[in-house]
Amino acid sequence: MKYVWIVCAALFLFACGDGASDGSNNGKVEPNNQNNQNNQNNQNNIDPGECDPLVGGPECEEPEPIAKVYVDLYHSTLQNPLDYRLEKGQFSYQGVFGFWRLFEHIQNNGYQTTYVRDQTISKERLEGFDVLFINLVSSRLPDFGDDEVAAIIEFVENGGGLYVIADHTNVYRHAERVNRFLVPMGVEVLYHIATDQPPRYAIGGMGWIMVRDFAEHPVTAGLEMVSLQTGGPMDSGGSGVAFTSTCPEGTNPPRCSFADLWNEEAGGGFYGDWTWNGDAEAEPIGPLEVVTAKQYGEGRIVVVGDQNMFGDSWLHWGSNFELALNGFDWLANQEGTERPLRSIEPRGVSVGHYQPAINYRAGKPQGDAYFSLYVNANRDLDVTARGNESLDGRDDVMILTDVSEEMSTSEIESLRQYLRDGKKVVVTFEADELRPETVALLNSIAPDFSLEVGGTDYPIDSEIAVLTALEVPRKDGTFAGTSEYLDVDGLKIASFEGANSDPYLLDVRSKWGRPFLQADGADLARIADVDGGELIIFIQDGFLRNRTLGDYLRVPNDEGVIQRDGQRTASGFTDAHSLHFRLLDWFKSESGIE
Repeated sequence: MKYVWIVCAALFLFACGDGASDGSNNGKVEPNNQNNQNNQNNQNNIDPGECDPLVGGPECEEPEPIAKVYVDLYHSTLQNPLDYRLEKGQFSYQGVFGFWRLFEHIQNNGYQTTYVRDQTISKERLEGFDVLFINLVSSRLPDFGDDEVAAIIEFVENGGGLYVIADHTNVYRHAERVNRFLVPMGVEVLYHIATDQPPRYAIGGMGWIMVRDFAEHPVTAGLEMVSLQTGGPMDSGGSGVAFTSTCPEGTNPPRCSFADLWNEEAGGGFYGDWTWNGDAEAEPIGPLEVVTAKQYGEGRIVVVGDQNMFGDSWLHWGSNFELALNGFDWLANQEGTERPLRSIEPRGVSVGHYQPAINYRAGKPQGDAYFSLYVNANRDLDVTARGNESLDGRDDVMILTDVSEEMSTSEIESLRQYLRDGKKVVVTFEADELRPETVALLNSIAPDFSLEVGGTDYPIDSEIAVLTALEVPRKDGTFAGTSEYLDVDGLKIASFEGANSDPYLLDVRSKWGRPFLQADGADLARIADVDGGELIIFIQDGFLRNRTLGDYLRVPNDEGVIQRDGQRTASGFTDAHSLHFRLLDWFKSESGIE
């Protein structure tokens, strides 16, 4: 399989501003009421100087916060929004899955957050707060004392909201710690991994699951699918609101979901064996509760079974964003408002990555997929990459990478509506691996498209067997890119089959539309005006895939490899990442964002 390295075709979405503090004050109590005025004016279409009851402004007094959130950094600093955020150059695990985007959104929309780093939780310190947020706790930090446990329970009993982020098994010893105050209130975090089965309920293996079954509740309002990256279940005795798939009567795992019990002797990974042991009491079968929303006394509790699902790189996959925001609104007794948090789009460019049917390759970190592209797009703070299961019209740009499922008439009509609305649609594939499903799509939206290989022009309405078996020659070498749209100055375009192979470039052209990106006379992408919008077709997309952009947790370099224990490992190419960001810059400039 061949892969071109450089240029990037896309996956880029909504945007976030510079809302959160960088945590550099190192104070014990860190207030962070980020009503970023410019961002708010943008979101609410308020002219500078006007007074808006929510936004505030020069002509009115500082508005009262909708709710006050106490963020506990005494028992957990993992992925917290002060110290970690995903941005260009950030490849650490904590940074890739930091909570900056989530908190930037609530802070810019009326929620006041206070970060408490060096003080225990007490009744006095919780006074005046509406929500206590406890992220995945760490065994490296102090456990909850008896006084703290009592203070948390009393806070909820008296009307406070408690938001707890749990995870799989007892990782970081979190379950045994948070259960000290959760169990007395009727919720127990279990020592299991919530597993489910692809293709409908898991992205690849059994741990990165997709949850589709919801109870009717304000916390689940507007949800279609949420996704956990190896999370855990809980038991609340009937207050669950999101569940793994149900095992039909007479069906046992591995054909359906089950709770994989933590093997305490397995070492530091805190995993089980990924195998059902046949005992439904020790390893319950689905449906498994992975989100709880429970009343306790006068207050409310939300427990979510995975931390990564709200991290910067995964927050906008499916309905994760909506779930996170619904949790804050419900805990703060704001669920009945006309303007719930989930209804407020983050500012900037929204770029959807359509994941139809059972594809989900933008969510797969292994193999010939696009996860590194998806994560990389979220490194631009003015872009939000969104993993879509529906063509809902929310995005400025819609990307379809290497379409491998036949698209329905309604899906194609939805794509045409994007174009009629003046938006951009991007279709990508490799010219020497053209799929029948991609050919059918192009026939519908670009019937005059053609590929030129070896001096022969192949219209898209040619016999599919011919198109899908094209023998495309390659150009060896490294070349300068040319584009009338993108800034490609100083960037090299080449391609690699693997870390040890010679570079190549597909020698393919097209007469359709206008050149969008070229190298040494070969086309990488073309663009045309279609139905009032712009359709961009990348005919070489190997450079968009994991093999070229590298591991999403590894810093790219000019060689595209790293040395570890004498082995060469794919790391990703610096110029490929740079070109991707320049493509995002073009999307932003087209939307009026500098």
